[in-house]
Amino acid sequence: MGGLNKNAGWISVCLALIVLVPGAAALDLPDFKSLGLPSFRYGKLKRDREVNNTFQTYKVLPGYKYYTTGQGKVPNALIGIQDKYKLRLGMWKKVQLTTPLLRSWVSQMDNIYGYPPYGSIIFDNEGLQIGIWYSSKQWTTILIEDNNEVAILAPEPPGFRGRQ
Repeated sequence: MGGLNKNAGWISVCLALIVLVPGAAALDLPDFKSLGLPSFRYGKLKRDREVNNTFQTYKVLPGYKYYTTGQGKVPNALIGIQDKYKLRLGMWKKVQLTTPLLRSWVSQMDNIYGYPPYGSIIFDNEGLQIGIWYSSKQWTTILIEDNNEVAILAPEPPGFRGRQ
């Protein structure tokens, strides 16, 4: 517990210096790793017409591993991650995607969910593309970890047509 108080103290000092000292950015302040705290790097999604077209024309891209999430036979989201990256599975399930399977899922996702799914590019914290996303939900949290590992939170289930 003493280490936590020590870290909290350092953080308070750093924040105070940044607010009070006009050239605080130039000071040699300890970073989060030196304090024993994790440093988070976040990726992001960006809607993309080409990615949307890739899914809606049922193209399975080479060099990608595909994953789905959802409770039933129709996924809530479908992602493709470039081969050089490793996805932390969590709620994601790896699938051997084929054109007929993709055709079936895309058509069912479009018919039963309250909002039409759309394609997005998955970017890392430096703006490099690491994958593709297809879902009615257009937001999630993407954590970039060391050694090309990524954690992508599964989106909540989309609303179904006919529900208020």
